[in-house]
Amino acid sequence: MKNVLTILILVVFSSAGTDTLHAQWVQQKSGTSARLSDVLMLDASTAIAVGRDGSILRTTNSGATWIDVAAPLSYIQPWSGLSFYDTTNGIVVGDQGVVLTTTNGGRGWIWHQVPAGRKCLSALHVGPGAVYVGTDSGWVYHTSDTARTWSGEQISTWPIRSVFKYRGPTLIGVSKYALTPYSLCTQYVVPPPSWGESILSGFQGLGSEAFDAEFCNGGGSGFIVGVQGDLRAAPTILRKSMTDTGWRFVPTGIMRDGSLLGVSAPSATVIYVCGSNGMIFKSSNGGDTWIDQTLQTRRNINAIFFFDETHGFAVGDSGLVLHTTNGGLTGVGDGGGSPPTNYMLEQNFPNPFNPSTNFVFRISIFGFVTLRIYDLLGKEVATLVSEVLPPGNYSRQWNAGGMPGGVYFYRLQAGSYTETKRLLFLK
Repeated sequence: MKNVLTILILVVFSSAGTDTLHAQWVQQKSGTSARLSDVLMLDASTAIAVGRDGSILRTTNSGATWIDVAAPLSYIQPWSGLSFYDTTNGIVVGDQGVVLTTTNGGRGWIWHQVPAGRKCLSALHVGPGAVYVGTDSGWVYHTSDTARTWSGEQISTWPIRSVFKYRGPTLIGVSKYALTPYSLCTQYVVPPPSWGESILSGFQGLGSEAFDAEFCNGGGSGFIVGVQGDLRAAPTILRKSMTDTGWRFVPTGIMRDGSLLGVSAPSATVIYVCGSNGMIFKSSNGGDTWIDQTLQTRRNINAIFFFDETHGFAVGDSGLVLHTTNGGLTGVGDGGGSPPTNYMLEQNFPNPFNPSTNFVFRISIFGFVTLRIYDLLGKEVATLVSEVLPPGNYSRQWNAGGMPGGVYFYRLQAGSYTETKRLLFLK
């Protein structure tokens, strides 16, 4: 009997240790079954989340309990986003042009409204009393007196899903950015402070769109996340460093289908993205490689926020709240994981393209690999890979400038594996 008890005790402690070792994200009870649209942390244990049911949830104990601080208010609206300048001054934005401001860390709120009653989607609190708000009609509104008066202009015909700025040290003022599903609007520092709009080449084609953007805290690259949906829903990330002239596609190696809906960059090296079907991915090297943080849920995760590199919240559909205090690390560490178990060649994206497109493929066995481009007559026009590669996920880019427009084919050969796909160059 003593031996049996000893074995049972060892099993219990062993199981408990395994759960702790592999702990990533803990699902919490939010008190609502509505869609949660945004979340923000004021410190390592205080967070605020907003929902489409009009709730404004606040916790001061790392999510152990949530209090709906909007419950006493008579002007409840479906909320879309929030932003804080510091631990006390913040704003929540919602439908019918309604915005709420707080000066006490979200414990109490004051009602305001942007002109024309447009649906507000996003906000950026840039200073004491200074806020930018993006709407579904492409209008951006600005206040410098805590929402008492507003100025506004239409900078796009598409909805403004995210308003953001560079978050590092600078010698001059900081440009503001407004993200739409297909373009990026920029308000430059140099006067006059007008907005300019440029199309995002990474989110063109049927089913493609951008959802969120953020620069790294303390300085570093900026990231735009969304989906490239030509032939499949490919999670897509664009990145821009301070030395880049434009936003560049990041070869993520993400094999799951779905849209990336949110991004949080607590430092120049650690970045998190979240999305549909329970997706959360983490990079620990500035966005060069991404690790899938496997979750049990398949609900959409709409927003993610990290106070530092390890303490974070993520919120989603049906009142989903997830919390981590270890950065989502697993017991096996945050390395490259196990080698891939099979070969794979993804559809190029964008497709159709002009003039550049990207290829993502997976190799499961160490060996000689080729990736070649052919025209309709079967003539080889480009060789992107011709070398020995170890198992892993890879990406390559082809610039077809100088080539005639039309249909081409690309073929991956690795050992006995061969796969060919078609691509279209529109010139």
